[in-house]
Amino acid sequence: MKRKKVRLLASLLGVLASSVACLGAVVINEVELDPPEGGNEWVELYNNGAEDVDVSRWSVWIVDQNPTWTGVMKIPQDTVMGAGSFFVAEGDRKWIHATGTGTVILKTEEGVVVDETPLLDDNSNNFFTNYRYPNGVDTDQRSDWVFGRGTKNAPNA
Repeated sequence: MKRKKVRLLASLLGVLASSVACLGAVVINEVELDPPEGGNEWVELYNNGAEDVDVSRWSVWIVDQNPTWTGVMKIPQDTVMGAGSFFVAEGDRKWIHATGTGTVILKTEEGVVVDETPLLDDNSNNFFTNYRYPNGVDTDQRSDWVFGRGTKNAPNA
């Protein structure tokens, strides 16, 4: 009886570990904080893992502290990111985000933080974005990020 409980516990821990690993495979890959006139802010996600990840009802938050402002983009139900695929969350054109700076946070439906950027700055009012280079690499360092010509929904150059 005791062995069965140990096996069951080990199995459950294995499932939990693989679920957490899948969450970690999706990263914030590119961010447009100051689009050209008439455009909207957007955030590109990238699944750098080998498995599909269901990102249904996750949310992408752009948070600016000066002045305090938050924009939230909800990911629709039934959104699954295939291995090596991109997903672009589009902001609302009516947002008034005057500074072009912010931290971007990716959260699960339950509010678990999957990824978070450092404070990013973009006052270019053009097609330049902040993006990870190399594509999808996340070492939790500011040096993961480059400011350059955007590559929306495609590998970063």
